[in-house]
Amino acid sequence: MSFHSQTILCLDLGTKTGWAISSEDGTIASGTIHFPTRRFEGGGMRYLRFKRWLTETKAILGHIDAVYFEEVRCHIGTDAAHVYGGLLATLTTWCECYQTPYDDPYCYD
Repeated sequence: MSFHSQTILCLDLGTKTGWAISSEDGTIASGTIHFPTRRFEGGGMRYLRFKRWLTETKAILGHIDAVYFEEVRCHIGTDAAHVYGGLLATLTTWCECYQTPYDDPYCYD
């Protein structure tokens, strides 16, 4: 797959999610977005905010050709593992809904 002339979203999933976007014209933007739980909110609100952020990002960009994310295989804490799993489930469901390819770009040597 050629990455030229494509809009690619890369994510490092977590409560503070790191993101980078490579747009069709070759420009790269990056940053972080925070998805904490807030007092008096249900546990699913973090994931609804993440889904809304994905949808808003797609609307701003016009389209996303592919999404790549870091697959974490071992978490130090149980809470971090639960947050990662929820964000990953939200991301993959969102990608399936919008028919956007997604993958962990892990190199298997």
